Amino acid sequence: MHMRLLLIFSYIYYCARLKTNPARYFQLNAPFFNSSKGIFSKLDSDRFIPRRWRLRQSADNGLVKDFQYPVFVKPEWGQNAYGIRRADSEQELNDIRRQTSDTIMPRIIQEAATEAREFEVFFILSAADETKAAVLTVNEALNVKKTEFPINSINNSNTFYRELTASLNEEQLSAIWEHMRTFGRFGISRVGLRSDSIEALVKGDFHVIEINLFVPMPINLLDPDKTLKQRVSAILNTTWHLAQITRHIPKDQVAQSVFFKKWWVARKVKMLPQTP
Repeated sequence: MHMRLLLIFSYIYYCARLKTNPARYFQLNAPFFNSSKGIFSKLDSDRFIPRRWRLRQSADNGLVKDFQYPVFVKPEWGQNAYGIRRADSEQELNDIRRQTSDTIMPRIIQEAATEAREFEVFFILSAADETKAAVLTVNEALNVKKTEFPINSINNSNTFYRELTASLNEEQLSAIWEHMRTFGRFGISRVGLRSDSIEALVKGDFHVIEINLFVPMPINLLDPDKTLKQRVSAILNTTWHLAQITRHIPKDQVAQSVFFKKWWVARKVKMLPQTP
């Protein structure tokens, strides 16, 4: 909670220094917002991902049946893994469908990535040069239960994160960034993916689990080995660059009512049945 408050207030402070409206934050990724659905749709995001990195997924409309199990049943928009369920067989999938049949949020079915390790890449676009990242961190999601195909998230008490950025050289970080920027001009994002190793990730051998475009948490702040000083320094660096990219949102970009639509959908998502 204290980290979130520092993120918010330091961002507002830097926006004031730069004479920009902090509420413009919600317009950073507005061009990718599905205004008719009121969400950043996972199905929309799927189209941004090059085919070689894309997992097979589709709307849960009952028409696609030849899935390779396990599969994950997800709300079409979710945050912090709310509402995600895993099915290891067709029977489990049908059980989940029955349990969630009265929910309003449309669902998608995504086949599992089979790579051995899970990573989270967080970035903020550079305001000075949009071909570069002002902030780029590479983190690994780990699970104390060592379960195969876990649903990792900040809400899973078995999940913890390690930041790997400092162990990578400039060439490796540059290669990872080149992969990330192929998805689109995201002002801020956190990309979840699975790969067998850092070397495989650098080479581009991975599958994308999800692209987070709405208030993505800088997951490196959750590394238990970080000192308070390191966390504060990371927060200030993140929010300074975030304020700068906010200031550089094109003036002719059409404003969308992202926050209130997302807030309403988020309330509904948090009411969905959770993974047992």
